Amino acid sequence: MISAATLRQRRRAAKQAGDPDLEQTERLKARLARARDKRVPFALTGDEFLEICRWKLGDAYGRSAELLESNSEKRLRRITQLAFAVKDKDADFALAARLGILRLLPGVGIGLASAILGLCHPQRFAPLDARVWNAIFDEKRTSFELAEYRRYLARLTELCDEVRSLDSKGRWCVQLVAYHAGAEDAVPND
Repeated sequence: MISAATLRQRRRAAKQAGDPDLEQTERLKARLARARDKRVPFALTGDEFLEICRWKLGDAYGRSAELLESNSEKRLRRITQLAFAVKDKDADFALAARLGILRLLPGVGIGLASAILGLCHPQRFAPLDARVWNAIFDEKRTSFELAEYRRYLARLTELCDEVRSLDSKGRWCVQLVAYHAGAEDAVPND
């Protein structure tokens, strides 16, 4: 299983190498953060939604493109605004509600719903990814539901706290921990 020290090493290596995937991810998060600051209440535009979908799905985007692109601006605005507005003192309920609402969009499963949350709110959420799951639990898995996502976020949050204690100036967030946990590079897992 991956450690906080390995995450820190991977981040340093990615910065030195000029990792284009990391740069793209950081640009997308910054774009969404600016939009979140400007639009109150916050909702995704069609372009933002499709950019997140392309980012998450990569080469597999084409298989779902027709379905994802069938979502109208109005639908995307309503659904994403509703999902982002969910607040409840029970964090598990709020997470289930957000994911459930986002999954109403045609073409959106738990992976895309988690990517939307992770890129729009990287301090608390991260995109669900089988490589990251394997790195943090040393367990291969290909299908996920809410219970697994809760477990995944809990472990990523723990790792985030651990790596912050090693690198207090690094501005670590849950999404960034997930990114580096799933990174395929020369720095091995522990």
